[in-house]
Amino acid sequence: MRTLPLVSLTVVPAAAVGIGGPLLDASAGPWASALGAALVAGWCYAAIPFCLGMASTSKVKAAVVGTTALLITVVLYYSTKAAQGDFRTVDLSDTSGREFFSWGEFASMTLYWCLAGLILGPPFGLAGRMARQGAIRLPFQLLVPVIALAETMMRLHVEASTASSPVVWAWESVRATSIALIVLLIGVAAWEKAQSSFPRAT
Repeated sequence: MRTLPLVSLTVVPAAAVGIGGPLLDASAGPWASALGAALVAGWCYAAIPFCLGMASTSKVKAAVVGTTALLITVVLYYSTKAAQGDFRTVDLSDTSGREFFSWGEFASMTLYWCLAGLILGPPFGLAGRMARQGAIRLPFQLLVPVIALAETMMRLHVEASTASSPVVWAWESVRATSIALIVLLIGVAAWEKAQSSFPRAT
């Protein structure tokens, strides 16, 4: 993998999710906010190192590129949230109620999720590589769809009553797509196994 494609594969999805997610999530447009709700979801963050791992030419590159992209995504996400006005707090010692930017809260949240990225990036990147090149691929192929299904089911159960209709539609679409993808992957794996067990004609 050459340097330019490597940089592109790292920066492009990181920017799309890290910047596009919070911008669309805060958008006044209902369908833009629905797309934003999907981009800021945990399964989408898991998909970044996974997909980059699939595109990598070695296990080492899968782990490194996936982790790097995840760290960039986290930094871009919280930087965008800060630019949107998050992490502002009131100075209680000032009777005027003046607000100021809480660097401590910003740094702690960013560092916390960067640490999570350092821990989760390598296994997700390697899972993507194994999903494409591993001897046993199905469990790794199912990883992101199963995470997406579990997360969207939780959100629909807990948050659907307070979310807008387009956001609920986005979660339902992700859930349906996840189920369809899980069934498809299992079906393809079963078909390939059945085909391999048939005696070849001589």
